[in-house]
Amino acid sequence: MGIEHGEVSISLKGNIIVVRNVGAFNEYGAQKYTNGVEAIVDDLKDTSFSILVNNLEFQGATPEAYQELEKYNVWLNQQKLIAKAMVITSNTILDVINKLSPSRASQQTRSFDNEEDAMSWLQALS
Repeated sequence: MGIEHGEVSISLKGNIIVVRNVGAFNEYGAQKYTNGVEAIVDDLKDTSFSILVNNLEFQGATPEAYQELEKYNVWLNQQKLIAKAMVITSNTILDVINKLSPSRASQQTRSFDNEEDAMSWLQALS
C-alpha cells in the first residue's frame, strides 16, 4: 500500500458519524477515510445514520482521491443515510467536491461554517 496523505479522525455520536479531515489527501488517505466510515456503518447493522464531515482544515485532494470519494458516495447512496452535513468555509473546495462526486446530488446535504450548527441540524432530522 502507498503512503497516506491527509489525516482523518472518525467517531460516532449516537447515530451520527463525525469525520474530521486535515490536510491534503491522496487516494490512500481517502481510502482510510472511506474504509473507516464503511466499518462504522457495518457496525450499525442496518440502523439509519447521518454523517457530519468537518472540512475546516481540509486542503484539497488528488484526482485519485476524488475517484475514491465518488465510489464511496455511490456506496453510501445504497445505505440507510439520513443526511450529511459538511462543515466547510471554502466554497471553491465545496464546488470541486460536488463536481467530482456527482453521486452526492442524491443525498440530503447541507453546508455549515461550524460544527455546532451542523450537529443541531442532523440531530433534528434523526
